[in-house]
Amino acid sequence: MGKQFWTVNPLAINSPVPVFSENIRRVNIIESSVFGKVAFVCVGATMVGSIVYTDIMKEGSKVNKGADLGSYKFGGSTCITVFQKGRITFDADLLESTSKQLETLVKMGTSLGVAS
Repeated sequence: MGKQFWTVNPLAINSPVPVFSENIRRVNIIESSVFGKVAFVCVGATMVGSIVYTDIMKEGSKVNKGADLGSYKFGGSTCITVFQKGRITFDADLLESTSKQLETLVKMGTSLGVAS
């Protein structure tokens, strides 16, 4: 998916540039007993030539929390996590940033919320 590489910085995300629909991306559906189906979307950005997954990302594989899923080859990138409606209660800081249309830096291990 995707043919061009746009930056994923906050200015670009809030501009008419189609960052998330045009950049190279891979959509992975993770079945979670706690959260249901979760879409984990890896988006390559400016100067990212590819997304490389480990063998754990093969269809039907079990993915454990914190597992190494893969890497981006050179440059910037972002991940989008999409939950089924009603399956997560997001943390207050994420809701506040989102209401202000601000980017929130999330590192591995950072809480996004709790299962609903």
